[in-house]
Order: sequence, then structure tokens, then C-alpha cells
Amino acid sequence: MREPRMLSDFTKNNLDKQGFGSLDEDAKACYAWPLRFTPGVGTVLIVVGLTLQSPTFLGLGAIVPLSGVLFPRGMILDLVYNLGVRHLFHGPALPPTPTPRRFSYLLSTVLLTGSALSFYYGLSTLGFILGGAVALGGLMLTTTHWCLGSWIYRFLFRHSAARS
Repeated sequence: MREPRMLSDFTKNNLDKQGFGSLDEDAKACYAWPLRFTPGVGTVLIVVGLTLQSPTFLGLGAIVPLSGVLFPRGMILDLVYNLGVRHLFHGPALPPTPTPRRFSYLLSTVLLTGSALSFYYGLSTLGFILGGAVALGGLMLTTTHWCLGSWIYRFLFRHSAARS
């Protein structure tokens, strides 16, 4: 029998704030590493787009978080993980994306679209600021499970957040 994995209170709290509060402690421990896949890969793609200063790459990259907003069970990178990567590591399928995390994806979509448009119109500094904010948020989410977009969601929609 496997020993249950232990999560810090910080990690459990961060997962709860993203909307995963209905999961029990064992489920949170099971999903803690797989839930890093989507923001980790997304962050790498954003950094590539910023390095290339490519409005096309960043604009197409904005479709990734938009898919998470529109399809809680079908975010592009979650599908990549669920249909392929998880089988390589014998991991669990990711759960549907909860509302606070989807709100974060909406913010990322807007900022990445702004970054792409900024580079397109020659406003490189603004493009780096907007895209860099998403990359920084993705790095924080990947490394700590702390999600700025979920925090903003909970601040703006206190009553809805209390139910989720």
C-alpha cells in the first residue's frame, strides 16, 4: 500500500483558492504535481513568444488560455496532458478547471492578446510588460500553486468564491 503524499498547508490553501476546495486531501496530493503541467508549459511558450517578439506566436498562444475559459474539461494543454503525458508517467487525469482558475485564464488571454497587439504595433515595451506579467504569474502558479488570477477572482466575486 502506498503512503499518502503530504502537502503543506500553503499548497493545500493555494489549491483551495483556485477552486479545488471540494477535493479531499489525498486527491489534492495526487493532483498537486500534474496541475503544474499546464502553467509550466504555457509559461515556456509565452517566454518563447516574448523572446521572438512575435505577435503571431503570442496571438496564437492566447488561444491556449482562452480554451481553458471556454472549456473547463478541454483546455488545450490539459488535453495534451490527459491524452498523452499522463500515460507516460502513470498519472491521474486532471479534474475540470474550476471557476477561479478559469478567471485567471481569462486574464491571461486578455494580457497575451494585448502583448501580441503591442508587438504588432511596435510597442515592444508594453508587449514585454503584458506578456511578462503572464509569464511571471505562470511561473508563480507552476512553482507554488499560488494563482494571482484566482486571488483577483476571489477579491472581485467574494460571494461566488465562498461557494466554490
